[in-house]
Amino acid sequence: MRMCNKKLVITLTLSLTVALTGCLDSSDKLDDKLTHEVEISFVNSLSYMADFYAQKRSISTGGSGLFDSDNLVSGDVPKNEVASIYNYSYKVTNNMLDLGVKDSVNANKEDRITSILSKDDNLWVIAWEYSGERDISVIKKSQNNISDVFNVRLFANGSYDVAVAGSQVLTTEKGKVTDYLSVSRCADGLKVANNNIDLCAGNFGASYLLVVDNNGKLVMAQE
Repeated sequence: MRMCNKKLVITLTLSLTVALTGCLDSSDKLDDKLTHEVEISFVNSLSYMADFYAQKRSISTGGSGLFDSDNLVSGDVPKNEVASIYNYSYKVTNNMLDLGVKDSVNANKEDRITSILSKDDNLWVIAWEYSGERDISVIKKSQNNISDVFNVRLFANGSYDVAVAGSQVLTTEKGKVTDYLSVSRCADGLKVANNNIDLCAGNFGASYLLVVDNNGKLVMAQE
């Protein structure tokens, strides 16, 4: 009787193992077929015209070849401008993306970053500089429209005091984006490092990303 019970337990264990293995295999195959899309906007806040590159991250070769011509996704982007939106599709099983920026004229100025993508990501890729040092940052887009005001986030290349309607509300951090600030006056409602930030080219009720430095606004882009 005990022998029969042992055989039954072994049989059930094997059956369960086979079933679980089958489920895992099916899940892996399903993940391999699933694709996601990410919307990327490249922001050039550098002092020169720049080219932007994107390449699926390879485990075997790493980031080599990123700046090859076939990985160019947006070329000759003027300084303080936003490039056209780039749509990138990827399989769930390979969600790492190499991103790079290069001086359109002086090829030895190159910077790169590797980003891990998530489902339904919409991203800002910001090329920026501070005191001769260059960098590239990736932040998620985050629309937060509020009627009758300009709702803005600030990405800064340094630490600067920020005032809204004459009152200091925060100090920026180098290479980071702030929370949203609601501004009711377009011409003089917002100050960064004691510089008025002109928002009058935008629309009340919309939300914007502002790239700023110690002289004020470099780029204004709608979220």
